[in-house]
Amino acid sequence: MQAHSLGSFGDARRERVGSALVASMQHNRTMCLHRLAKDRRQARQFGTFLANPWVSTAEMVTYAGQQTARRVAGRHILTVQDTTELHFATHTASKKGFGTAGNGVDPGLFLHPSLAVDADTGGIIGLVDCAIINRTAGKVTDRHKRAADEKESRRWLDGALTAGDVLSEAAMITMVADRESDIYDLFARRPANVHLLCRSMHNRTLTDGTALAACCARWQEQSRYTVDVPVRGTQPARRATVRLRFGTVSLRRPDSVADDRAEALSLSVVDVKEVGPPAGLEPVRWRLLTTHPVGTVEQARQIVAWYRRRWTIEQVFRSLKSHCLRIEDSQMEQAVCFTKLAMVALIAAVRSMQLVMARDGSTGQPITDAVDAADMPALRCVSVSLEGRTEKLKNPHDPVTLAWFCWIVARLGGWSGYTSKGYRPAGPKTMHHGLLRLEGILTGWHMANRSGEGGLP
Repeated sequence: MQAHSLGSFGDARRERVGSALVASMQHNRTMCLHRLAKDRRQARQFGTFLANPWVSTAEMVTYAGQQTARRVAGRHILTVQDTTELHFATHTASKKGFGTAGNGVDPGLFLHPSLAVDADTGGIIGLVDCAIINRTAGKVTDRHKRAADEKESRRWLDGALTAGDVLSEAAMITMVADRESDIYDLFARRPANVHLLCRSMHNRTLTDGTALAACCARWQEQSRYTVDVPVRGTQPARRATVRLRFGTVSLRRPDSVADDRAEALSLSVVDVKEVGPPAGLEPVRWRLLTTHPVGTVEQARQIVAWYRRRWTIEQVFRSLKSHCLRIEDSQMEQAVCFTKLAMVALIAAVRSMQLVMARDGSTGQPITDAVDAADMPALRCVSVSLEGRTEKLKNPHDPVTLAWFCWIVARLGGWSGYTSKGYRPAGPKTMHHGLLRLEGILTGWHMANRSGEGGLP
């Protein structure tokens, strides 16, 4: 099973404390160090670990990316990027070293993770990268005059560059992002092994002088079908009928972009608009820019399907914030320590959502996305021991799938095993309880085997 390790940090003791911290966070679902620790001694260890300059968010991200890279060979990987704001409106007097949040007044900072998602199954593979933005100098006012590499928006290009490097063994890489990523410089400087799929924000000027929106409006409708729209704010989940149009455009380089960038960029555009939206609800309206070729309805619908995978990162953010960890309730005062704790929380949230999304087999992920081959003999025995006499209480999934592993973890975490009406499926907290129990079982299994082979006295 994938270890809880956050990295080595140059010392085996620091590695052990880091492992204990992330394991406790997955089990206890809190950001409070005293509740994470089993006693005062461990609370001090956690505090010292976070304050240690040898412990860095960079190493945590690098280690997590290395684990993800092991599982991407031969697959089409979507690297989903987005930014979430951590806002501490009621902690103004206590926070130290924090910049300002989006309102330019309250303390806060921003996390910008990049998540690896299987393009075919939609399953989470792991964390690729994460940038932390701390506006200690305040919100800039001259952003339109600044060079591209001096802007916060550089994070989108950095995420694409890191994905191209970390996921180099993948068969294909496609970066998927929302409106903030509509940056000419990003398309002009993308790595050769990374495709882009971004939602348009700007009504850009084309090389023939026309506007992007007007050009798309002239295209004929090519298809009409329904898509699932997830919960967004106060708007409930629903199904929407959308109209599909697509074509190729040539974007003209904006005057604000450096002269050494390409004068024009040829991109595919997939234009999606809801037909007859319900009254009072925001209609679906996506204009998707991509470096993938789009010449058929099937290709256009595939682009839409890949873009809809972007909501996976929104689920991770919900796990990180209001739904589970409640990261914005953290009382940690020093920003240098909080950013490390936030990275631990992000790693825990990604792990949680990977198992929750895969629990019913809908992602079709291979078990190797979470399990090492050496653990399989032990897992088979554990699975059999957890099964009941009836078919309803047997593991219904194929042992080569991640869902089979999720069933084991959920049962160890206290889930009843029943899936009929009235029984709830295993959630993040149950999964974390199960992971901790399973870790101890696997450790004992491997120690017993080494002892039997003469590896231990």
